[in-house]
Amino acid sequence: MRYVGRMLGVGLNNGRPFAFYRLNSRSFPNRRAVIRGNEIYIANQTETDNPYVSYSVVKLLENYAVVSNGLQTVFIAQALEEESPRKALIHVLDALDYERDDYSTPRIAAIVECGKARGWLGFVGREELWVKAIKLEEGKAFFTATYNVDGIEELELSFSNAEELAEKVLRLEFAHPVLAIGVVEKESGWEVAVRP
Repeated sequence: MRYVGRMLGVGLNNGRPFAFYRLNSRSFPNRRAVIRGNEIYIANQTETDNPYVSYSVVKLLENYAVVSNGLQTVFIAQALEEESPRKALIHVLDALDYERDDYSTPRIAAIVECGKARGWLGFVGREELWVKAIKLEEGKAFFTATYNVDGIEELELSFSNAEELAEKVLRLEFAHPVLAIGVVEKESGWEVAVRP
């Protein structure tokens, strides 16, 4: 089974944009997601001096939802106050660069916009930096990951709410799953769910 590390994606379901995050981990599997207001955090439950295993993973704004695998989540959300999603991703990912851990883990990020059938994915690793605008298609998700995904891949994904989205993402056939988060636009604002 393929190990992709952290993965995130964007899509369209019943005409509404959604985003998701899935944490797969071989080194630090004892983590959980904590919802605090308009943010979701990944909290590590094992003692370590690794600065990359606890972070803000989701930040919900009035018009956007930001999802990422590190501290860039908050900076991207701040940049969206003055810049377009594309520019926010480019500037923040370029400034922070990849993580300086034993694996040179890439930073990945996604943005979806309320009421729009479009999203953005971004990636920065040792050798590449890219940001792509995605035209969202009904029943499909477009995702990237820190390892073993070449650019962007696509999968079929339909669900009835954020809880079911998180559950389906957690069941995707990738190795070492820890948790999944679903973010779905609702009538006003965003609906979020965490699994397990």
